[in-house]
Amino acid sequence: MPMHTPGAPQTLHLFGDVVRAEALHYTELFAEKPFVPALLLYCSNGAYRILSPGEDHPGSYVAEGPLSAERVRVNFISWPSEDWNRNVAFHVLDFDRTTGGFTQRLRLPGDPEPKHQAGRHTEVTDLGAWGADTTWEAAEPLLHETFEALARG
Repeated sequence: MPMHTPGAPQTLHLFGDVVRAEALHYTELFAEKPFVPALLLYCSNGAYRILSPGEDHPGSYVAEGPLSAERVRVNFISWPSEDWNRNVAFHVLDFDRTTGGFTQRLRLPGDPEPKHQAGRHTEVTDLGAWGADTTWEAAEPLLHETFEALARG
């Protein structure tokens, strides 16, 4: 017996519950993505979303250890979106919670040279639960002070 109406369009549930939210402040940027503040949402099923003033793209991640570890490497592959010209991108971020810093290597299809980015980050825990459908416009006012603190270093 089908679990849906035959002939009706099916929508996949792509995002699990948000299990961690990180505010990012970029100090070194890839020229095509000059968005200093960003919000990274990790979901329980390995999906993520990153939001900023100029981008909103989803993807999948695999962490090389617990996300809460003092130092953790997280591998991201973005799903095709307008942010990447309907293509994918591969990112490796190394987070150091002891210093509050992160580094990022970005690889784009067909480009042999990785792009490098870096910045500061902090986990966002004081605003309750985030939904995977959070928008930048809704999140930024709530995180304004957090982004200001990251900008000051």
